[in-house]
Amino acid sequence: MLMKSLKNLVVVAACLFSASSFAVPITDVETFGSGHKLKAGKQFSWTHNILDQGFTLGSAESASIEIAFRDDEKKFIKDGFEFATIQIGFFDLQDGALLVVPTANWFGDLGISSLAKLNADGTLFVEVTSTLGDFFIDRSILTVNTFDVNVPESSSLMLLGLGLLGLGVMRRKPRV
Repeated sequence: MLMKSLKNLVVVAACLFSASSFAVPITDVETFGSGHKLKAGKQFSWTHNILDQGFTLGSAESASIEIAFRDDEKKFIKDGFEFATIQIGFFDLQDGALLVVPTANWFGDLGISSLAKLNADGTLFVEVTSTLGDFFIDRSILTVNTFDVNVPESSSLMLLGLGLLGLGVMRRKPRV
């Protein structure tokens, strides 16, 4: 009975310590105050930097970006009659969009070249150009899914110690 309880305790402890080695998504939010107004033919750009959120270079598996747009509510231009071009990183037809109606939020996954740039230096360049009409850009949210490249040393040592303890207990088990 004592042996079964000890085994269960070891399994629970191993699960608790190994859970600390999993990474969570990293999110970087760029806000533009009450919104940056973009007039027809103009462009606005910014750079996301995720290094200050604890990002480890080379650990990004995938990433997505959401840009929140808001209409300027001019009555003489019908809603939805505004268009924008979004360029994310180096435009390679996987990143960004050619024509977007900026009266609603835009969401997209990063392509290979932008993900490689993010893994290389932790930054992502974004540029929005108003092709037709005026609108506001309120915020940009970059979400990066990472894999853990640094397993915490203390939990690794604890798992090793628990494994050795389990082997020692199993070895001393009386034989029938």
